[in-house]
Amino acid sequence: MSSSGAIRGKGSSVRVGVGDPVAWTKLAGIETFDFPDQSRPELDVTHLDSPNDTEEAIPGMRPVAVWTVDMHHVEGSASEVLLSGLEDTGEPMQLELKTGGAAATPKVFAGYVKGYTPKGIGPKGVQMAALSILIQAKIEG
Repeated sequence: MSSSGAIRGKGSSVRVGVGDPVAWTKLAGIETFDFPDQSRPELDVTHLDSPNDTEEAIPGMRPVAVWTVDMHHVEGSASEVLLSGLEDTGEPMQLELKTGGAAATPKVFAGYVKGYTPKGIGPKGVQMAALSILIQAKIEG
């Protein structure tokens, strides 16, 4: 183990949930992912009496974010059927991201599938697809 406690990403997972109660589907074939970036912008609140001739700012609202990932494309798989259907309907869904490790807590986001597009299909290599989900809010974790 490293002195910082760092571990590999093995065991991490991505799931999509729909309905009430939520029915979860693990997305197969994701090789690597990042978390959505909903960093707050700064709102300028500088005024004539701002102290020490220094600008002032307050945090703004979290923006929507587009979360993208490349994944294996398998025609007719549970992942492909779910994601293609959600892209067609625009139905609200939940995205659960969980890193590997015993202490990991899943992070859950609300949003909808913006696009699921097969890409780079050729005679050599793995069939892949680009998935994009519009993230509207972090709801858990």
